[in-house]
Amino acid sequence: MTQPGLPSTLSRLEPAIDRRPLTVEPSLSLADAIAIMAKAQSSCTAPSLNLPLEIALRNQARASVLWVVEGSQLVGQLTEQEALSAIASGRDLTRATLADCMGEIALRVNPADLPDSFAALALMRQQNLHHLPMVDEQGCFSGMATLETLRAALQFDSLLKTLPLANAMLIPGLQAPATAAIADLAQQMVAAQQDSVILWEASEHSPQFVGLLLAQDLLQLQMLGLDLSYIQAQAVMRPLLPSFAPEEKALVAYWRMQQQQAQRALVVHPDGELAGQVTFTSFLKTLDLELMRAAETELEESIQTFVNRPTPTNSNTLSEVASLDSIEELREQLESSRLLAAMAMHIRESLQIDDILQTAVDEVRHFLQTERVLIYQFNPDMSGTVVVESVAAGWQPALNSTVRDTCFGKNYAHAYKEGRIQIVEDIYTAGLTQCHIDILVIYDIRASLVVPILQGDHLWGLLCAYHCSAPKHWRGFEVDLLKQLATHIAIAIQQSELYEQIQSELNERRRAEEQLKSSLREKEALIKEIHHRVKNNLQIISSVLRLQSDFVRDQKVMALFNDSQNRIRSMALIHEKLYQSRDLLRISMAEYVQDLTHNLLSSYVASSQRIKLEIQAESIWLNIDTAIPCGLIINELVSNALKHAFPDPHRQDNRVWVTMTQTDEGNFALIVRDNGIGFPPGLDFKNTESLGLELVCIFTEQLEGSIELADNEGTQFVVTFDEIGDLARDT
Repeated sequence: MTQPGLPSTLSRLEPAIDRRPLTVEPSLSLADAIAIMAKAQSSCTAPSLNLPLEIALRNQARASVLWVVEGSQLVGQLTEQEALSAIASGRDLTRATLADCMGEIALRVNPADLPDSFAALALMRQQNLHHLPMVDEQGCFSGMATLETLRAALQFDSLLKTLPLANAMLIPGLQAPATAAIADLAQQMVAAQQDSVILWEASEHSPQFVGLLLAQDLLQLQMLGLDLSYIQAQAVMRPLLPSFAPEEKALVAYWRMQQQQAQRALVVHPDGELAGQVTFTSFLKTLDLELMRAAETELEESIQTFVNRPTPTNSNTLSEVASLDSIEELREQLESSRLLAAMAMHIRESLQIDDILQTAVDEVRHFLQTERVLIYQFNPDMSGTVVVESVAAGWQPALNSTVRDTCFGKNYAHAYKEGRIQIVEDIYTAGLTQCHIDILVIYDIRASLVVPILQGDHLWGLLCAYHCSAPKHWRGFEVDLLKQLATHIAIAIQQSELYEQIQSELNERRRAEEQLKSSLREKEALIKEIHHRVKNNLQIISSVLRLQSDFVRDQKVMALFNDSQNRIRSMALIHEKLYQSRDLLRISMAEYVQDLTHNLLSSYVASSQRIKLEIQAESIWLNIDTAIPCGLIINELVSNALKHAFPDPHRQDNRVWVTMTQTDEGNFALIVRDNGIGFPPGLDFKNTESLGLELVCIFTEQLEGSIELADNEGTQFVVTFDEIGDLARDT
């Protein structure tokens, strides 16, 4: 009787239907369609994704065909062969649309009309189809079946175990020299209706096979826009395939292909002659359907036997404990409790999961007096790896071994998720499948006690105790020990994974911080170098003006040269301050105003002895976009005061004040004042022929500020402005 929750048959069709096929519209250009196929194929094999091979094969099959859909109705298809034919034709693929050149759909099937996966496979073999489109009752496109999805849904390990490769291989297919042009190979593949070419190089005795070229490789090259007539196959071929003898068992070959992540292999006679090639689905095209159906039925019966086997209950265990009549058995019970308590304490005290798991298997093996105890962790594709092992001397280690027992992964795993425990006193009398026995025999296992390690609904792995030298009777308290220990191990794993996740996040954050700091240091060095170079260039311009002024005799022209030099120095000084500062974005105006005004005073030799500067600048920092026009305003107003405010050479107590403050409203006020003769009455400073005052007005507008003139006991200019940009200010 079938247990609830398990499928009534292993060969039902639904798991073999890919519900996410690639669909496109008829108006899409042929070039874009081929690009979609190429990109989809590329993502299937990207190493960074680390996809299990079975998932990669399924995704690759999905990418090998585009379904052309209008609304929800299927109107055509573009297969790899049809895309290859278009490439080989040499036509302009950008001008053709799928509506013009898509292939016809030979067959549409409603899944409800197919009893199982075998019926779908038989239909595909009869029609020579690589893809079988599925539609619902309304004729709407709903998915597809492929050989890859059928293989993933069906179980044939027990059949392939005895099947020689000679019975599962395909014909060798196309063969060509590795120096052949890809365009020529594309035409040959189209003519022969093949999706691959085996490449060879000439040698002294016979050709040596060196690589493989697939149709999907040509699509990749076409997407890159390369001229295929000038590219030799050896430049882009896939590396040499693994090879096997014709008498090698198919299951062994497939396991080795999985380990090498190889999707194809060659079958070669001892004399080097190529006999054929195999893929993970080639046997679906060659084997007798009834033979495959019989293997599936046998497997299903074995699963039901396993599922329906009674599990020891706590009541049985209690009965056994109640019947203990020896001091030795009581001692073992106490030792079991001590071991569990010690493990619980160890888990609470340690975050080193490797140490915890190794201690667990060592102590369990010693307590059970058995030859092997291991922890087996499942991979996403339900294969698994032995991650921890304690093994007695003289027995073959299994540590780090990867077992791809697909029969178990897809069929027995469900029962383990429900808490099923496997108790086998002798593998040869327990009703196990032959493929399961074959795997156990590899590691000399005769009796086994297997307990699931569960994290919620997730089957993380198995805790396995194995006896190798003879059959073994597992007592009830030994079963309870492994069950409780598996619970403690699951807690330890979850605790360790959480700790590792936190550590990983912290390390990632530290790396990000270090990268930001490194990037910031590089940018700071670059900005410093920019400021240094700008300052040097401005100083060079100033020096050139000074040298040129040596040849000037006209005093008015000389004054213009001096004014230009002062303006350039005011800008150079800002870049010098930024180069010397730790803050590369803003400049201290208190420091800058002091240096700028004293440089101006020293440049006017006649004024330097009889005019006193008084500077009052708060701790104000401005960004460079604001500081430069502000500095030029100070340069012009102070220069005007030094040149024009004190015409009497005998007058004493000549003063110029420069004040910069931040107002209560948050903006800035720059005041330049002198106690000289005052501004000429009736003269509008905003409309004069003075270049200096015109520049002051221009720079005030640039700062989006305002300027006012007060003519009381000398001249006073008040410039009010905000900082340009979004940088925050420090006051």
